[in-house]
Amino acid sequence: MILVMVVVVMISLAGMSFVVLMSTENKAVHLRGDELEAQCLLGSGEESIKALLELDDEKRGAAGGTWDNADRFHGVVVLGKESKRRGRFSVLSPRSEDGKITGVRWGLDSESARLNLAVLPDWERRVPGSARAALLNLPGMTEAIADAILDWLDADGAQRQFGAEADYYAGLQLPYAPRNATPGCLEELLLVKGVTRALLFGADANFNYQTEPGESRGAKDAGVADGPPWASLVTLYSAERNLAPDGKPRINLNQQDLRKLHQQLTGALGEEQAQFMILYRQFGPSTAQPGAAQPNVNQGPAAPKPSVRLDLSLPGKVKFETVLDAIDARVEVPGRGTEKPVVVASPFADDSTAMGDYLPKLLEQTTVVPGPVIRGRVNVDLAPREVLLGVPGMDEATVGRIVASRGSRGSPGTDSTPRHATWLLTDGLVDLDQMKKLLPCLTVGGDVYRGQVSGFYDRSGPIARAELVVDATGRPSRRVYWKDLRLFGPGY
Repeated sequence: MILVMVVVVMISLAGMSFVVLMSTENKAVHLRGDELEAQCLLGSGEESIKALLELDDEKRGAAGGTWDNADRFHGVVVLGKESKRRGRFSVLSPRSEDGKITGVRWGLDSESARLNLAVLPDWERRVPGSARAALLNLPGMTEAIADAILDWLDADGAQRQFGAEADYYAGLQLPYAPRNATPGCLEELLLVKGVTRALLFGADANFNYQTEPGESRGAKDAGVADGPPWASLVTLYSAERNLAPDGKPRINLNQQDLRKLHQQLTGALGEEQAQFMILYRQFGPSTAQPGAAQPNVNQGPAAPKPSVRLDLSLPGKVKFETVLDAIDARVEVPGRGTEKPVVVASPFADDSTAMGDYLPKLLEQTTVVPGPVIRGRVNVDLAPREVLLGVPGMDEATVGRIVASRGSRGSPGTDSTPRHATWLLTDGLVDLDQMKKLLPCLTVGGDVYRGQVSGFYDRSGPIARAELVVDATGRPSRRVYWKDLRLFGPGY
């Protein structure tokens, strides 16, 4: 009997172990299934972002826009609409006031509101010293770190005054080489001499746009600088479509074929404007002024137009730096034979009333940037003060006027938002010369967006969370950045 009892107990224990094992396996399978479903919920949020960004401006606005759109991005039901256990996704971005994060909103952040590190070398070539000056506006930035970042970005191996190149990184305990090109992601900046996680990402350790008490204490110990973290102010992805409102490519004012350019401009702007643009390309701007010595000068809209025969066989010798170069300009056309030179005045007057009529069409239909995409321009309506101060040509007074003025122009992403950065000019915040310097770096648009997507269930279950960047400059939209945040907990 004892032997039988022992055998029965062993069989019972084996059976119980099998049942417990199968129960555990069953729970694990269901949990893994829920994890995969949560990941799919997150994927649904990503596809919803892409679908919204592929709409044109009018349809996107009708759908609620990208800024704060709870109907589109807050707790959208994907699974189990008729059941008690529903699967949802949400898309979140930080809500900020006066440079401080005050909560979250159901929408996206435009990457054009950030300083694009990829364009800093171009800014430096155009305005020496502007790249370092732009970085020094970031909270906690020093000259040494700014130079080290620029050394990491530029293609040469020459070390800047306080920077670091291959020799420094080769001497580390775990040596590596600087990229000497645009980083693959912002996290790569942690490899740069002097850059710390506290400076790059701030006190928010779990990336939920909130600073919990424990995070505050840790940030104080780590010496986190006051102000937003660098990761919220810089980017590698900002870009916008170089297209007219109808979706067609803008007219490149600097193209070589002047016959084609004249034909395109005549259809878009009119014969007089097209003729002046061609003359500008052929002969360049003139400093000649109207006077008795030049009786053939066109002295304004009411004056008789000078007689100029347009010769489209002549090549273009001058290129436009910006489309604003044509405003209030003059072109001196050499005379033929014994004819005197003729000075032709621009049909684009330096007058705020006239600009209201011709500037929108000029900016929407023409460009000086070849290609379908313009990269790195800063959104003057959305960029924080730290980013605006880094734009070449900006100063404290101008930035102060911009920040004060844009608050009265409506919420970001609404119909009241101006369509062109030249509102700074038409509203009198800057003059024409300053606007010409600023325009290559400024925009009010942007077609690359960032958001945090969360896939979750109404009741208990796993949560999938990720930060992503979607580039809508092409069709279809594509994801260019992905950061899995599951290791940092649900966050919300």
